[in-house]
Amino acid sequence: MHQHDKKTDISGGRTRAIASSTAPPPAALAMLFLLIWPTGFIAARAQTPFGEPLGFLTLRFAAVIAIFLCLALAARKSMRIGWPAFGHNLVAGALLQGIYLGSVFYAIDLGMPAGVAALVQSLAPVLTAILAGPLLGEAVSRRQWLGLLVALLGVTLVLWPKLGTTGFTAVTILVSLVGVLGLVFGGLYQRLYVAEVDMRVANAVQYLGALIVVGTGAVLLEPLRLVTHPVYWAALVWAVLALSVGAATLYIHFLRRGAVTKASALMFLVPAIAALMAWALFGETLTSLQLVGGAVALGGVVLAQGK
Repeated sequence: MHQHDKKTDISGGRTRAIASSTAPPPAALAMLFLLIWPTGFIAARAQTPFGEPLGFLTLRFAAVIAIFLCLALAARKSMRIGWPAFGHNLVAGALLQGIYLGSVFYAIDLGMPAGVAALVQSLAPVLTAILAGPLLGEAVSRRQWLGLLVALLGVTLVLWPKLGTTGFTAVTILVSLVGVLGLVFGGLYQRLYVAEVDMRVANAVQYLGALIVVGTGAVLLEPLRLVTHPVYWAALVWAVLALSVGAATLYIHFLRRGAVTKASALMFLVPAIAALMAWALFGETLTSLQLVGGAVALGGVVLAQGK
């Protein structure tokens, strides 16, 4: 069964009903997303010793804009989407990419462990579920609430051993919470106001909004310098192609086509997968408690995908 909600067809200036599926994201795409998205925390940690976080994101977003513009031009898609659609995509990108990723990278640069940053991010699905009802008219069932709470418990178990590490300070927590709000409200804004503009054109505009946010921060807060270390550039190439062109586009696709609560619930698995990657790449410890927590988080996400 599908539900319909009223959204504005901004490109034409009219309001029309757009079908909104309440089905969970397709399993294959969800798996691909979960294999790529956690690497964002790995990329953030990898580049930290060599460059500044906002400067890294500025280069990343500029490259992504160029790629999506080329893809749109190659497909002969018109860039004339109208000022309302342009403005809404700009705001969505500033929230979902600029504020969210800018805060995550900045918190990790200040010393917050990547795993703990992922834990703070896990508040996003709960906040999204709380706001999805009044803002989107999206019903959240008891089973979904139970799944969200179980998944949050699992995430806590995964990252509990890391909570006493250095970098877990009031400043880094505050910066991370700002990022969570950007992720939550960016997702809701995307669902509420962003019209069915071609994904390539929309992404180019949204990353322009993100570039304005992080570029301004880089100019005001960081020294302007050229980094030449190969690890930095390897992390940048991965972040551009796999994360921004790949995983972020998938997440926007989930938000456009499915229930926002179910799409955001996937974020609960990110810390467990990020912990596994950090164990494999950086030799970070992985205890039996963390393995149990990962299984609990997986069970909670499966519950949250039901009705």
